[in-house]
Amino acid sequence: MKKIITSLCLSVLLLITITGCSAKTASEVASAPTPAPEQTTDDTYVPVTITVDLLRSGLGDKIEQTFVKAPTKAVAMGDQMGDILLDLGLEDSIVALARGANGGGSIHAFSGRDTIENIWNGGRRDISREQLLSVEPDFLIGWDSTFSEDYYNKDFCQENSIAMYTPYCCSDSATFEDIYRDYETLGKIFDVEAIAAQKVDAMKETISDVKETLGESAYENPVTIFNFDSGEEAPFTACQGMPGDIFKLAGGISIFDDIDKGWATVSWEQVVERNPQVIIINEYYAGDAQEKIDFLYANTALENVDAIVNQRVYAVNLDDMEGSCGSADVVREIASYLYPNSFN
Repeated sequence: MKKIITSLCLSVLLLITITGCSAKTASEVASAPTPAPEQTTDDTYVPVTITVDLLRSGLGDKIEQTFVKAPTKAVAMGDQMGDILLDLGLEDSIVALARGANGGGSIHAFSGRDTIENIWNGGRRDISREQLLSVEPDFLIGWDSTFSEDYYNKDFCQENSIAMYTPYCCSDSATFEDIYRDYETLGKIFDVEAIAAQKVDAMKETISDVKETLGESAYENPVTIFNFDSGEEAPFTACQGMPGDIFKLAGGISIFDDIDKGWATVSWEQVVERNPQVIIINEYYAGDAQEKIDFLYANTALENVDAIVNQRVYAVNLDDMEGSCGSADVVREIASYLYPNSFN
């Protein structure tokens, strides 16, 4: 009988112990934190929130976006955009490059460019939404007009989980501070901040060297410049924005700096009246610049303009004039042309 009672007591004690352990385990599970979503599995990534300004494209909208992981399937609309991403070493994160309306005028020989599919030539007007979706992008960088109703508007991008990015350097009032900001922001988004900082420092050093070489006198009496982009009947030209800032840092100034736009269509009569000392041509692709030079010299309306009389006509890469990885180098290139004696 004693053995039976002892056995029953042990059984009861064992049951209480098991029940108590089971209750404790259930309590611990209930209080455990909820697992993080799959998209935040990279614990080292710091979320980045940006505001995409679509006001200039006529949408009257600003879109706030938060990145919780680095994009892996980026598409760049044009060489200007592609060169920035390639300069940041992101070739493995780019699935396609749209060469743009300039037919691929980039002069920068990034080795990674050859590994990326160039699926379109001639600009985004030839790219359907279906073609864009065929590469399954998660990030799209382009001018604000890229995200207008005519192309890939915000609803389309949001419905297809495509993050939008329009560079700060593309605004009408942009300066080099904006391209620095683009590099810093993209560095955070793609988790390559150290590389972005190195690139910004290199650009700043180039600009600083140009300023030191030219001296204050060049900036007090800048060379007047007419920028010729395109248009035989009425020229399309750079006024302010990135190209305007490039001219100023190089010791020059656009003859249309008084126009409160990055770019504008003017008249040949206005060009003659303002009589530029130098003409800077935007080169879209190889051979394009010479065609424009020939046109300008053959234009009888310009025959008495100082730049034509003194044969002071020079071509630079369009993409870098708009704001890209080579913009600081273009400042030095233009400054060297405007003030050759200072750079000998």
